Amino acid sequence: MFLRRRDFDVTRELIVASLVFFHTARIFDQLDFYVKNTPQAPAMTFVVILTAFWGMPLLFTIAGFAIWHSLQKRTAIEFVRERFQRLLIPFITGLLVIVPPQIYYRLRVDPAYQETYSQFYPRFFDMTLKMNFPWFFSASPESGLFSPAHLWFLYILLVFTLLLLPVFLYLRKPPGRQLVGRAASFVKLPWAIFLPALPIAVIEAALGTDISGGWNQAVYIVFLCYGYLLAADVRFGQLLCKYRKIGLILAVVGSIGGIAVFAAIAETTHTDPLHAYDLASITLRFFKGIVGWCWMVAILGFLEDYEKKRKLVGNTRESRAPFRNRSFWASVERYANEAVLPFYLLHQTVIVVIGFYVVQWHTNALLKFLIISFTALTITLLLYEIVIKRTRLTRFCFGMK
Repeated sequence: MFLRRRDFDVTRELIVASLVFFHTARIFDQLDFYVKNTPQAPAMTFVVILTAFWGMPLLFTIAGFAIWHSLQKRTAIEFVRERFQRLLIPFITGLLVIVPPQIYYRLRVDPAYQETYSQFYPRFFDMTLKMNFPWFFSASPESGLFSPAHLWFLYILLVFTLLLLPVFLYLRKPPGRQLVGRAASFVKLPWAIFLPALPIAVIEAALGTDISGGWNQAVYIVFLCYGYLLAADVRFGQLLCKYRKIGLILAVVGSIGGIAVFAAIAETTHTDPLHAYDLASITLRFFKGIVGWCWMVAILGFLEDYEKKRKLVGNTRESRAPFRNRSFWASVERYANEAVLPFYLLHQTVIVVIGFYVVQWHTNALLKFLIISFTALTITLLLYEIVIKRTRLTRFCFGMK
């Protein structure tokens, strides 16, 4: 019997919940977003960039882990059907209902913009075919309004999962299992657990950084595969646990140093190091790929350590929580696991709409941040409770069982 990792589920749910605060911070940082506060806060920019080192890579790694478990109890056809229901249907729902208000309110930032929402809405879907893998469509050059917004994650995850499915199926067969075993044996060599950083670093250096989560989209293929391998052989997790403290030190020092070097390059050369191809920019992106993997070693290693300790003491009388508390937290986990996808779909639009009005207030930025984030958190949960989870149609449209 193959059991899901509760700690990975909880980690995914915490990341999605924290996106309320992350995307609220985007209103106050020095980067582009749908609505912006004036003045902007350099401290928020630092927090946003620091979070980008590990946020989306961790989500894709956990997704790869979940794919391995899903394929243990489903045929390939059943798996594809489940992926369409969980990813494609919510993506289409989001494009029709959730994303357009974000673009509309971005246009409304300009006082000269006078279109009503009913006039804007059909123009949002003015698209053209675009053979730029993994995207096959984009906004037409005339309007330039269409955007998947934050739902790019669902689309990319679906496309890359289907692309890698033959590989995942092969790794379940005896020759594939032998290959996984040899890879696990290799990374047992001293410091070899850090070598998986090289494909990430090379892709990032060679292709540059996309706007999608702060990484080149091709990097997410690598993280998805790493998550699958982590589930396929327990030795990967054991090694991550062994090197977790070293990984954390390298990740923190490397992140702070990388941000400082990024700022220095941008200021002295007046170029964007995330996209430029001078030697300094390429080297910085290569270094960024290594730091990103160090974050995975640290975070996944500490999760492995937690899981190991939980199994060791889980059945001892001293470690048992009172029944009432255990029942309560089990209910919270079940609720969060069911709500995580609708919450992800809804949250950014709620933030943008609330933020559009709050940034116009004459008060300090910290108070605005707290008002936007906690109001958005409350309204998103209310929308989920009142609108999404109550009917079969809305549950289906939002990827719920």
